[in-house]
This record gives sequence, C-alpha cells and structure tokens, in this order.
Amino acid sequence: MELVYHPNKLLETKCDEVDIENINFDPKEIKAKMVAFMLNNNGIGLSANQVGITDKRLFVMADINDKSQSIICINPTILQHTAEHVIMEEGCMSFPGTWLKVKRPKEILVHFYDEDLVEQVFKMDGPNARIYLHEMDHTLGITFKDRVTRPKWELAERKRKKLEKRTQAA
Repeated sequence: MELVYHPNKLLETKCDEVDIENINFDPKEIKAKMVAFMLNNNGIGLSANQVGITDKRLFVMADINDKSQSIICINPTILQHTAEHVIMEEGCMSFPGTWLKVKRPKEILVHFYDEDLVEQVFKMDGPNARIYLHEMDHTLGITFKDRVTRPKWELAERKRKKLEKRTQAA
C-alpha cells in the first residue's frame, strides 16, 4: 500500500459502494492490511481512496482510547447527528504537516458493515465521532480542506510551508 498525498484526484474521488451480497474481496484481509499501514504511519483513520482503492467504500479507524482496537467501516453512513457542533483541530495523513480547525457534530449515530459483514448501528461521540466523519468524508471524495473557508485553508498552507522551511534548515 502507498499513501496518496494531496494534491491527487484520487482524494476527490467518491468510492464505489460495496455490494454486500456479492462481495469480491476479503474484508478481514483488507482490514488487517489497512490497520497495519495506518498504525505504522501514526494514523488513527485511513480511507480506501487514501491508499488508491476507489472501488470500495470503506475505511478503518482506531479507537482513540485504545489504538489496538480498530474497526473497518464498509458502506459507512450517518443516521443522525446532534445539533451541537464542536470545532477541533484535525490533521490528515494525506496532508502531512497541515492542521485545520473543523466544525463537526458532537455526537453521531452511525451505520456500517464490519469485517464479518454484520450490520452495525451505534452512537459515537468526541474524537471517535470526528475520526468517523473525517474518514467517511474521504470515501465521498471530500477532504478536510473542503470543510473550511478558503482563507483558513491558505493560512494553514502558509503555516505548513513555514514549518517545512524551518525543518529543512535545521
């Protein structure tokens, strides 16, 4: 697996929904590979299109409280979300060195299929909800860059470039 970096059209590509009745891959195997890749690269979430897979709408994520506990979310959706939103800083493996303050719902009710193709529905809040929303966005061809204003994006890019220059000079 290789990580896709911004700018790359794959990050703007909506992943194809998985036909749960006629699955053409081993969900346990792809989960194991993606989780290992994610953790080896200090990530907490990784979507299929971030590693060049656009024919499967899925992502993996680590539990923020116990990174050894990871899940795969196949055909992820949001059934409900709270009216209350929280603004928090987010990073992204495909945008190294870039940090953005993104507004997202505080709590969500999620739906997806796991590696055993069992339907899952449960509530997420806090950082786990944020990771789920960030990765689900990726599967829809939306990046965290799309969740902020142009001036905020440009400021984040300037900060990243300044940090990059300092790091290279050291």
